[in-house]
Amino acid sequence: MSKKINVRSPFYLHLTEPQVPLPTYDCSPNYAGLTGFAVNNQGVVTEPSPTVGVLVSYTSSAGDFANGKFGTVSSDTVRTITATLRIPAGFTNTSDVYFYCNATATQAGLTTTVVEPTPCTPQITLNGSIPSQSLNSGGNSVDIDLSNYFTQGAYPITNYSVSNSNPTLVSTAVSGSTLTISSNAIGGSTTLYASASDSGSNTCNAVQSISVTITSLNPPTYDCTTANLDANGGSIAADGTVTNPNTTGTITGYSPTTTANNTGSDRSVTLTFDILVPAGYTNAGSTISTCSKTFTQPSVGIDPTFTCGIAGLTKQGINTNGSITKGLIANGTIASIDPSIGFNEVSVNTARNVTFNITIPSGYASAGTTIPCTKELIQPAAFDECGTNQYYLSTGKRTRGDFCDATYACKQAVLSTGSSINTLMGHKICYSGTPFNGRGLYYAVSTSSVSSAAGIGVGDFKVIQIDTTGIVLSVEIHSCASGGTGSGTIL
Repeated sequence: MSKKINVRSPFYLHLTEPQVPLPTYDCSPNYAGLTGFAVNNQGVVTEPSPTVGVLVSYTSSAGDFANGKFGTVSSDTVRTITATLRIPAGFTNTSDVYFYCNATATQAGLTTTVVEPTPCTPQITLNGSIPSQSLNSGGNSVDIDLSNYFTQGAYPITNYSVSNSNPTLVSTAVSGSTLTISSNAIGGSTTLYASASDSGSNTCNAVQSISVTITSLNPPTYDCTTANLDANGGSIAADGTVTNPNTTGTITGYSPTTTANNTGSDRSVTLTFDILVPAGYTNAGSTISTCSKTFTQPSVGIDPTFTCGIAGLTKQGINTNGSITKGLIANGTIASIDPSIGFNEVSVNTARNVTFNITIPSGYASAGTTIPCTKELIQPAAFDECGTNQYYLSTGKRTRGDFCDATYACKQAVLSTGSSINTLMGHKICYSGTPFNGRGLYYAVSTSSVSSAAGIGVGDFKVIQIDTTGIVLSVEIHSCASGGTGSGTIL
């Protein structure tokens, strides 16, 4: 049923479509909804799975809980863990990044139990200890024959398994008695638990711990070049309100204190930012206070000046035939392109300067006029080779922030003419000998095949945008540590 509303001149009726309020993330079944938590009789944990969100880690206040495992008990014991969950986008408390929920399960006793039919009987014994393992990050691996570390009792050993509480650090797989441990993209330490079970009835599993250390291979030092404040937005409003630039570090403050601009004209203000260095760098955890950026602060009562940075041109490019791809613009409209006819074909990748004339939108000084915004674009060679430098791509995403809902692998091998990830912009990406159709999407990229290369829990990761001809349109560092869609910086 519809209703007719009559409004007489000179009155105006302004209506907006009602918005569905965002829910608040909590431990209820529809949101966190932890399921599957279990503890076996050796204290090894089966991690719970959230209905929505991502499990980051878990801990327990139990006195015998250490390295992700409980000790054994003589009688049935209720175990409680506190799970740290990453709140996905779309909730009122997404900016809190993490939420904490408890999960409980009963661990069967080795002597007296009602959880299992009868208490288990130990049969398998340990044959020494599995040595600690040290690997470099980036897909290095080691194989361990678990049969060398367990000795059967009255019954033959029929199954080996492994518990891995930190899959963002290492990947594990068991084939027969062979355990394969592979490093991912980041450094750190964890403890794995290898288990052996036999064909006996109600016999106990035997468990060996494995200490694993992953060394980040040649981690870079975070500095103002990495932070790249100049290329990543930010502003000072007329009243002195500061919008911080985007960066993969965490901006914890700035100086000097800003004030309202009552001068009657725009003025330049330089701020120096304090940035907490994220994980994955040699100076992680420290704060650098030397990165500055100069802003144009409009005067109170005067429309701000429109700039090419505010225009936000993206997805522009040049095709192999020399035609120019118009791309997208965040603010304003593209009135014309110079040169309008494009370029002739070339036999080698060639840098071109293309000017996009932008019509200034309302709300800015000189609204309705145009300003020129020039971008350097790479025109790919019409008959270019694919190159010999190998990289690995993730699945494609519509935005960079779409990587911040899970952890993603980089497994698809491609070739490029670019010699390093940081310099891939403008170079061609090829798959199976032909230019890779990137469809304008974003791809996490790595120099090695890695199971956990991008997304939650891996620190900073590299993202490239690839057009339909295989040309890389941008190279960026992104991080999901800030929650929601994360934050990043353009290289």
